[in-house]
Amino acid sequence: MDRRRRTPRQAGCGERGYSFPELLIVIALMGLFIVFGGPALNEAYKSYKVRSVADGLATDIRAQRYNAVSNRAPRTMTINNQADATAPNQYSYTNYKGDAITVRLGGVNIETTSAASITFNINGSTGASGNSTVRVSMMINNERNDRYTITVTPTGTVSTAYSTF
Repeated sequence: MDRRRRTPRQAGCGERGYSFPELLIVIALMGLFIVFGGPALNEAYKSYKVRSVADGLATDIRAQRYNAVSNRAPRTMTINNQADATAPNQYSYTNYKGDAITVRLGGVNIETTSAASITFNINGSTGASGNSTVRVSMMINNERNDRYTITVTPTGTVSTAYSTF
């Protein structure tokens, strides 16, 4: 048996780092993940964005109804679709404090609306003869658009529906 003591310099001589081919393989795998995963992440982000805008709009509509009932005063939300020349793709309302709020939808389109405004009476109803609908959409890729339809019934019930086209 060789009982010689190793010096600190000799202690690490049997260990080695990564070789150049191993590093190239790791970099190539990372490149593949970026090439194939990047567009999928972009599509997921766009899909999230349109869903977030639709949820925010539905929440603001529900808040308008709640404020009309709780304050015993009518509340109105004005909706400008993408065809509106003055201020497209935005909606405005007065919040519970009386402040005027305008929400601009960056990149997400308000396609159609059955009325330019939605007004809730003090009992929470709209007083309209039929449903009021607002559609928000966004192009996700060349083959897919996401669309959310927000429907307000004459009694004031707000619902959302998702579709692709």
